[in-house]
Amino acid sequence: MTELPLVSILCLSYNQERFVTESLESFKSQKYRNIEILICDDCSKDNSVKVINNWIKDNPQLDIQFIPHSQNKGICKSLNELLNISKGKYLITIALDDLMEPDKIERHVALLENSSPNEALVFSNAHIIDDNSVRFQNTFIPYFHRYLTIESGNFYKRLLEDNFLPAMSCVTKSSIIKEIGGWDETLTFEDYDMWLRLSQKYDFIYDDYKSCSYRMHATNSHKKKNFLDVSYFDIYLKHKEQPEMKKKILKLIHEAYKENRLTEGHKKYLRELDNKTLTEKLILRNVGKFTFNTLHYLQKVYYKSW
Repeated sequence: MTELPLVSILCLSYNQERFVTESLESFKSQKYRNIEILICDDCSKDNSVKVINNWIKDNPQLDIQFIPHSQNKGICKSLNELLNISKGKYLITIALDDLMEPDKIERHVALLENSSPNEALVFSNAHIIDDNSVRFQNTFIPYFHRYLTIESGNFYKRLLEDNFLPAMSCVTKSSIIKEIGGWDETLTFEDYDMWLRLSQKYDFIYDDYKSCSYRMHATNSHKKKNFLDVSYFDIYLKHKEQPEMKKKILKLIHEAYKENRLTEGHKKYLRELDNKTLTEKLILRNVGKFTFNTLHYLQKVYYKSW
């Protein structure tokens, strides 16, 4: 009998002591058995490290490696650290407050084992749960994004418009992640940049199934991501030749100017921009928020009247 391919679960923990045991138990409960669990705690201030260590001691039969950081390194550096010690043919990245359905890995490995070389990963929809693991009526993709009908294929153009993939649902071919150099450590968050880079060259498989649960609470990363985060701008610049991304770059710069958060990177982009509109010229001249808003409003009214 052919041995099942190894799957590496790259787990990130940060101040999640309340949820880590439930999350780890969902990995332990997988029907698929050939897994390694690689955990990185990024300098939690709570008792996450103690809870994780206790769980590891109670489960000596599992293949587990645990790296507790003494200082916070960020998501992308932590993931690359785990990637470098991983041995699996397939990778899952998940925060230790999210959950997996028992048949998730079995189901998705089967899809990937029958996939073509130009398919990089499989993803699915996800349940949304609260702090007490109670499911919301809505699910991840329609709750956070507008996509309601999805089929397997290439998602690059769609991802330029919106990041709609539930990261915890994705099972990816590790060779492809290593091929593109892992996660970009200059960024503060990982998933959107990774999906864009992968989809430039590869197709994705969509499984119409809710394979996991995303926990939505006050401290998780999805809520904390801010549109004006410099990482968004840096991600957008990698794809600046695409019309969809140019619109997002200019929207971000306009908002940053209104919030007095314009950076030298923003200004550099505008200076190099061909066919600047009045709005971009006003920003470069630093006309002030009141003047900017007034002239920007008059410009919109003028164009609507034609």
